Amino acid sequence: MKILIYGSSGFIGRYVVEVLKDNTLILPVRNTEKAENLFKDYENIYITHLDQYKPGISIEMEKPDVVINLIGILKEDPDRDITFEKVHFEFSKELINSALKSNVKKFIQMSALGADINSKSRYLKTKAMAEQYLINSGLNYIIFRPSIIMGKEQKLFQDLKKYSKLSPFFLAPVDVKVQPVHVLDVAECFKKVSLENIRNEIFELCGNRVITFKELFEFALLYIDTTRPVIGVPKKFFLPLIPIFSLFPDPIMTLDQYYMLEKDNVCSKNFRGVKELLGKVRDAFNI
Repeated sequence: MKILIYGSSGFIGRYVVEVLKDNTLILPVRNTEKAENLFKDYENIYITHLDQYKPGISIEMEKPDVVINLIGILKEDPDRDITFEKVHFEFSKELINSALKSNVKKFIQMSALGADINSKSRYLKTKAMAEQYLINSGLNYIIFRPSIIMGKEQKLFQDLKKYSKLSPFFLAPVDVKVQPVHVLDVAECFKKVSLENIRNEIFELCGNRVITFKELFEFALLYIDTTRPVIGVPKKFFLPLIPIFSLFPDPIMTLDQYYMLEKDNVCSKNFRGVKELLGKVRDAFNI
């Protein structure tokens, strides 16, 4: 099967490439040198340059059976014109339109748990906008909504390691819950729906344990072998700190991320998930 993957060199993408490597994979990327180094030992992988102005051209040229879109950002960079609207919605829209022209058999979209067109969070709102556009396009689709994805490359580990050099303690919301999912389960779910006759469905991807952000931070610090106390506070404690955080080159929390804390990041059970697709669920904290 011929599968085209956007976002292949990112955290999730590398695992998705690994589980699908027995197929013919087309990987449009901005940094071809990085991708060639990452995937140098793989066969049947073709790395192409991603045209940022016409990202769908790769689909129209290659005519894949399946398109996987993993592209997403957690923070905006207005100075480089990188916004949630452009990355999550406009980019996805371009790919979906090209997939329609090219008679792609299935389009698989990475969304987010909590995607909601009415959310105050533009991250979650634009994820929902892309979902709606895909559903209304007429393409056969799969949409994945994962909770926080746990793997060695999880950005939370990097952030806590960086900030632990500056702070003797950490604050974390004690009244917001998450339901982390193992990166290998996420990758296997992508493989399952890519190769089997599963279509036109939304899946919520979560692990078996529901924890607070305080517990998540405590696990992450233990994982990176760093000793720092984590003080649990109500999420509203962070709101007056956002203007201060915004003065940092890499803010600890943005206003949009604060809005994302308004709801627990746990599976609703209104959709099928990891267990229904794979038959079992890995321990998300065994990484």
